Amino acid sequence: MTQLILAPYYHPTTICFVDDNEPFLDTLELELPGNWACRTFTDPEVALAYLNEPIPLPPLMDRCFSLQRASESALIHLDLGLIEQEISHVDRFRRNSVLVVDYAMPSLNGLEFCEALKDDHIRRALLTGVADEKMAVEAFNAGLIHRFIPKQMEDPIGTVHRFVEELAQEYFNQYTERLKTALAIDPPAFLTDPDLAAWVHGLMAEHNLVEYYLVDGPAGLLMLKSNGEIWRLAILSRDGLADEARHAAEFGAPEALQSDIRAGRRIVFLTGLSPDDYFGDEQFPWEELTQEAGNAVGDWVVAIWKDAPADIDFDPATASYDAYLDTL
Repeated sequence: MTQLILAPYYHPTTICFVDDNEPFLDTLELELPGNWACRTFTDPEVALAYLNEPIPLPPLMDRCFSLQRASESALIHLDLGLIEQEISHVDRFRRNSVLVVDYAMPSLNGLEFCEALKDDHIRRALLTGVADEKMAVEAFNAGLIHRFIPKQMEDPIGTVHRFVEELAQEYFNQYTERLKTALAIDPPAFLTDPDLAAWVHGLMAEHNLVEYYLVDGPAGLLMLKSNGEIWRLAILSRDGLADEARHAAEFGAPEALQSDIRAGRRIVFLTGLSPDDYFGDEQFPWEELTQEAGNAVGDWVVAIWKDAPADIDFDPATASYDAYLDTL
């Protein structure tokens, strides 16, 4: 079972199914969730060409890190702004996270197909017949595939559904590991808290929130519904609340607000604004940017701003998940 954690970002991706048995693919398409972005292929050569076609937009984790040199030392910098701006790129949904491929196909069997994939991050599940199971176990142990699904089992399509969800989460978990390795320190602690992760996933399921991105100001997640509606989720520890209260005090926030922040009753969402930009008699809109904090989730205090503004060039009509599904 995949460990439930929060990746630095998560969004729907495209799932690819390859099987020369067209009736099986037709049944699969009918029974899988209608909000999945799926591509199905009966010709493995055509499918391989599709999966190996470069996407113009490089992976986000390759774009949000940069090497900065200071005299003889070097630091790796994480640009959170680039993570947040990912919502403006519709190609994010075009990324293929999971491949489900049949083993016994003409011209190219399932293992040869997996070996020919250029993207090592794609998680791979192999559909097998009874005669192929020993070979599938060997391929799994060698790391060539990540799951194998016998077609003769009682509920193969239900198993495909469960494994695809697990593998899609594993796809993004890889980026959490890259984040830790690149920074050589732990990422924000809430990313690896399984209780908080379970709460966030429950929130997403309840409100049709389909993607999220690590942000600060305050620390937390930018979240989107499938129609492009934006929510902001603040996730702060007690130390984080104290830091936010000190920051508010430095810029002359009302005393009552400072007290509410320290107590975890209210949190300020700056959303790209800064009190530094307000001069003279112009008052910073503290109340407009303040939301009530909800009940604590484990060691974390959370606050939600629904239908939040975003300081990003984002058009839901072209860059939301619903818009992408309409193109398939």
